[in-house]
Amino acid sequence: MSIYVDQQSVSPKTGSLGTRFLIYPQVPHVAGYEKPETVWISTPPGEIKAGPADRRMYVVDPLFEKPVYEYPYQPPFVGDSFPPAEAGPDGHFDHLDPNSREFVCAHVFATLRRVLDIWESYLGHEVIWHFAQTYERLEIIPQVNWHNAQSGYGYIELGIERGDRENAYPYALNFDVIAHEFGHALIFAEMGTPTSTASRQYFGYHESVSDLIALISLLHFDSVLDRLLRSTNANLLTMNELNRIAELAGDKQIRTASNDRKMSTVSDAVHDLSKPFTGAIFDTLVELYHRDAVERGLVDLPREVSHDRLFELDHHEIELIGKRFAEAYAARSFLLKSTLENARDLLGSAIARSWSTLDPNTLNYAVAGAAIADQFDEMGAPFAGDILMENLEWREIVVRT
Repeated sequence: MSIYVDQQSVSPKTGSLGTRFLIYPQVPHVAGYEKPETVWISTPPGEIKAGPADRRMYVVDPLFEKPVYEYPYQPPFVGDSFPPAEAGPDGHFDHLDPNSREFVCAHVFATLRRVLDIWESYLGHEVIWHFAQTYERLEIIPQVNWHNAQSGYGYIELGIERGDRENAYPYALNFDVIAHEFGHALIFAEMGTPTSTASRQYFGYHESVSDLIALISLLHFDSVLDRLLRSTNANLLTMNELNRIAELAGDKQIRTASNDRKMSTVSDAVHDLSKPFTGAIFDTLVELYHRDAVERGLVDLPREVSHDRLFELDHHEIELIGKRFAEAYAARSFLLKSTLENARDLLGSAIARSWSTLDPNTLNYAVAGAAIADQFDEMGAPFAGDILMENLEWREIVVRT
């Protein structure tokens, strides 16, 4: 099943393709991603004002050092600010110098808008901010002197990664970090916020699914898909660029989507607790892709081998999978790419559609997993739910007894 998100589609209201921006799919200090790529966001030229700003969100870049938001200090920011990023004469923003402060503002705006476009397409409706009764728009602070980033009530603000004493990299140029923080806002908007004390698994779910929102959004770059499949010979059971969440300076990353953690092997620390659920969903993505590649006759493998998790495969099975996928990629690279896109969209749609069925006050991993499986069933893909159930059970998340 394919639910294709066309980021360059014609707007039914204006006939416009949208507005052009430049985005780094991964941080520019990572080899292979030194140059930003052109993307289109759905808002037409002329509807994006200087900032950038539109009816959903706006960027403000403080002139002087601003403390991070912390209750009771909340948006809007009313101090002096740097000159805003402005569109070129054609209404687009892809003319900005990547070394300029204005580019950083445009980059974070475009990344958030692109992620919003993707997930609204999966949802099938416009997202209404969870803070809509207080603020009409999301405020974006692109740079604060802070080694972190946060999504709060009505705002997202991004600090700076300190690679070493001489180098500093703004998180506003890190697609994964931006998309992850925005993921929290999307979940709050669609699921609501707890009215009572939420479980630790609720907070682990937020971290896990925000990671997955970043990962699935990243797969909407053709260049990332091409690079990923080329570097792995289309065999996603190998460690690869896709499963490294929020890559930082050098070879560091915040978390790894492909992991062997089970509930009995993690702590109550939220990021650690998130790993089994993230791993189960990532395994499901890979298995959906491998399964479809085999069943479409693109890869010559016994079905049972294509379905096994990496941690359960023996040496000979791993070698066989690598060899057969390499042969298939040499002959059918474009078909394998479309197969991965199908798996991406099936999973993204199921996750997004599950949010409205979940209660943040009672959410745990078992309930969240069952909700995603139910959406697979509603979309006519019960096999995907069965795969997810097996992966959750392996992680010691028992959904159905």
